[in-house]
Amino acid sequence: MSVVDRVKAAGLAGRVAWHVARERVSTRAVAPDPAQVPPSAEAVTPEWLTEVLCSDVSGAKVLDVAVTGGDDGTSSRRALSVTYNETGHAAGLPESLFAKSTATLSSRLLLGLTEIVDGETRFYNSARPTLRLRSPRAFYAGYDPRSYRSLVLLEDLRVQGWSFPNPLTNRVSRSDAEDMVSELAAYHGAFWESERFAADLRQLKGTYEWQRNLNRKIGFDRRTMVGLRRAASVVSEELLARGREIYPKFMRSLAMHERSPRTLLHQDVHLGNWLRDPDGRMGLYDWQCVATGHWAMDYSYALACGLATEDRRRWEKDLLEYYLDRLRAAGVREPPSFDEAWLAYRQQPLHALVFGLFTLGGSKVEPELQPRDYTLFAIERIARHVTDLDTLDAIE
Repeated sequence: MSVVDRVKAAGLAGRVAWHVARERVSTRAVAPDPAQVPPSAEAVTPEWLTEVLCSDVSGAKVLDVAVTGGDDGTSSRRALSVTYNETGHAAGLPESLFAKSTATLSSRLLLGLTEIVDGETRFYNSARPTLRLRSPRAFYAGYDPRSYRSLVLLEDLRVQGWSFPNPLTNRVSRSDAEDMVSELAAYHGAFWESERFAADLRQLKGTYEWQRNLNRKIGFDRRTMVGLRRAASVVSEELLARGREIYPKFMRSLAMHERSPRTLLHQDVHLGNWLRDPDGRMGLYDWQCVATGHWAMDYSYALACGLATEDRRRWEKDLLEYYLDRLRAAGVREPPSFDEAWLAYRQQPLHALVFGLFTLGGSKVEPELQPRDYTLFAIERIARHVTDLDTLDAIE
C-alpha cells in the first residue's frame, strides 16, 4: 500500500465517518424514494417501503415495518416484519424480509471503501433475475457511492422452510457435493464468456482488479501473513515453510484469469455460505464478493472448504467430470478438457486460503468476520487441499 494510496484511503475514510456520524444524529426520515438508500434497516419507513414493494399493486400500502432480530458482522443483518393494508395483504406481498446493510462505520470501510457492495447491488439488480438457482432473490438492492450506504432486501427463506446450517456440523454427502457442483455450473454456464460483461454487467470487476483494489486500500497481504502465523497449529510445516510464497503466487494465479474464459464468480463459496432448501438440497447465498474471472476459483474454493478432506480426495476427479458435464448442459459449447480443468483446479485454491488467512489476521478493533473456530476449521481443510495438489508448484 503506497503513501499515495494511504492518503487517499484516509481521506475517503474521513468522508465515510462524517456521513455515518451525520446519519446517527439526523432526525429526518428517509424520503419515500427508492433512489434514496436508507442508512440501515432501522431507518426504513413504511412510506419508503410502500414505494419499493407496492408499486405493482394498486392501492396497496405498507402500514408498519419492524426489526425483529439480527446481528452485525461484515454487514448488518436484520429480520424485518412488514404489515400491509388489506389490499397489500390480499395480494400476498412479502411480510417477512431479510435485510443486509452497511450500517456501521467498520462495514462501510471494509465493503464500501473497497467498492465490494457496488458489485453485490449489480448482481441482485441485473444478474440474479436471469438465473435459476437455489438462492434468495432481492426485492431491492441499492448503493450510494458517496456515503457508501448500501441496503439489500431479500426474501426471508426461513419462513419458507429453508435452513442455514452451522458449517461446523454440516457434513456434505456425495449427493450434496453434486448439488454444489451443479449450482456452480449453473451460474458459470449462464455467464460463460457472456456479452453482458460489455453491457449491463460491464461495471463488475475482474478478479485481478478486484483484489488489487483491496490490496491498495486495506493491506491484504500483511493481514494474510498475520493470519498464517495465527493458523500455525492447523497448517502443515511444509506450507508454513513456504509462507512467503503464498501471496505472490496467489496474485499470479489471479493474473491467469486474464487469459482464460471469463464467467461470473461468487468468490466466497465457503461452507458457511451454503444453505439447504426445504428438501435438503444445497444452495448458495451471500453474493457480496461477486466478480468476473476463472471458473476454477469458485470450484476449487467450494470443494476445498466444503468437503471433508478424505471425501474430497475420493470424489474430486468424479466431481470435476460431473461439473464439466453440467457446463455442457448449461450451454457451454467448448468447456475445458478434463486435463485442462484438473490443472486449473490445482492452480486456483489460493484465493480460498488467502481469504481464510485474511479473516483470521484482523486486528482487535475490527469486527470478527467469522467465528474463530470456524475460520481455523476452514483454513485447515483448504491448506490440506493446497498441499495435496501441489498448488504452489503448479503456478508458474
